[in-house]
Amino acid sequence: MGRANNGGRPSARSQQRQARGLLVVAGVLCLALVGGVAALFSLVASAESAPAPAPTEDGFVDIIQDDEAPAEPEPPADDRAADLALDPEKQTDWKFDGTGEKTVYLTFDDGPSDNTPRVLEVLERYGINATFFVTGHEPDKAHYIKDAYEAGNSIGLHSMTHNYGQIYVSEEAFFSDLEAVGNMVKEQIGYVPYLTRFPGGASNTISANYCAGIMSALVDDVQARGYQFYDWNVSSGDASGTNVPVETLVQGSCVEGYTNVMLLFHDSNTKDTTPEALPQIIEYYLERGYKFEPITREAFVCHHGVNN
Repeated sequence: MGRANNGGRPSARSQQRQARGLLVVAGVLCLALVGGVAALFSLVASAESAPAPAPTEDGFVDIIQDDEAPAEPEPPADDRAADLALDPEKQTDWKFDGTGEKTVYLTFDDGPSDNTPRVLEVLERYGINATFFVTGHEPDKAHYIKDAYEAGNSIGLHSMTHNYGQIYVSEEAFFSDLEAVGNMVKEQIGYVPYLTRFPGGASNTISANYCAGIMSALVDDVQARGYQFYDWNVSSGDASGTNVPVETLVQGSCVEGYTNVMLLFHDSNTKDTTPEALPQIIEYYLERGYKFEPITREAFVCHHGVNN
């Protein structure tokens, strides 16, 4: 029987086992080191390839968190657009009692149509501007909205469908329609305008056939949402039929005794005589010292009495 090793020099076999153990540990450490270095290089490469954040005006770099809230929509780029854009937070001193200056606001409902270019030609000839309360009736003519706006006219929202049985069944239905026509206009001019006109005006009674009291609610709610509605105090009478005679339109449009004239016309394919009557109407008011303006936040706000 061999002797036990009781604290003397380790045997050769024992030394071999220890050496193998050290080699295994060393190998594991080397693998870990290599892996860590590779991961470090990967992180450095990713950081170098990512775009560097731009410094702010004070020289500091903003750190953007992944959970940062989405940016707010950019406001309209120019002063005119900013003035006419829907903005529920904007405070306006509305001119319900008039502007005190002799002013005519020519307004055209229901377009755009084939007659829109004819109306624009007359306005350009006299160097004046008007307001178009538009619909979605003819999407292939929507580009006339942009033409009218770029010529200096104001664009207002009338209705996407102009279907009383759809828009006046509930407030939800009304605002859904208003949002739709607003989005259509935004595609043409870059923003949703604040000005609107109810189909039939705020005084219409046909809405009572679909929802009792809806106009009483809407006249308050549209303003609470940042819109302003505009009725009229003079009507050309072109809504009374197809191609109403020019003499009838001139007689209905040319009135005395008003400081601010909010004059209603219609822009549709059945109103060929409306652009024909415009020169006589414009000259009538120019001869009496009136100026012509598009509707803005500085304009006269005409409201009818509500009957439903």
